[in-house]
Amino acid sequence: PKIVPKAVPGSAGKIAFIIDDWGYTMHNCKFLKEIAAPLAVAVLPNLRNTDNIMKCANVYGKDIMLHLPLEPYANRDHYPDNYLITTTMKPSKVIAMLDDTLAKMPLVQGVNNHMGSKATEDKELMKIIFKRLKKKGLFFVDSMTAHHSICSELAREMGMPFTSRDVFLDNINTREAIKKQIIELAKRARKKGYAVAIGHDRALTMQVLKEEIQTLEDQGFEIVRVKTLLKN
Repeated sequence: PKIVPKAVPGSAGKIAFIIDDWGYTMHNCKFLKEIAAPLAVAVLPNLRNTDNIMKCANVYGKDIMLHLPLEPYANRDHYPDNYLITTTMKPSKVIAMLDDTLAKMPLVQGVNNHMGSKATEDKELMKIIFKRLKKKGLFFVDSMTAHHSICSELAREMGMPFTSRDVFLDNINTREAIKKQIIELAKRARKKGYAVAIGHDRALTMQVLKEEIQTLEDQGFEIVRVKTLLKN
């Protein structure tokens, strides 16, 4: 049989994975152990397992991000009062909420938005948030939930370390759909040189990732930390 040489690592492009919505359960902590490649674990604040999952991620060398709840245009989920940062809040309140959350999550290296279709189109609000994050040496990843997000342009203006999502992996929660999105991700990374994928803390997503990361690496993609892909 013909031996196919392995592609040179990174020759096809760089890919970063962010997995959202951690903090509800500990079910998928084991995948953080089983997947050797870097992943960023985006943790929601003040949930039952927020602290536990950060410990798990830290033990297995995964990067921890704050999955920051921001105001959407339409919200079907129920959140406690003052869980979401909204566009009508006073700047002092926004800063206090942000500082309070980050103080409880000292291992956080960066932030991405949870929901936030309305918030990420609001320049005044995002300016307050970015100023604070920049001061604390944190980066921001736009999850791209808005049609007209101002985050990229604002980050450039402010010299804020920033990148944005290219592909959602698991909007459709089936194996076929997730694999299809990984093919799309590979295509974008090949074309642009890098790509950022966001998935969710679900067993199926983590299982498919575990299988597919090896394939991506064999094809010459390098799985990197989010920090490696930051602009500015």
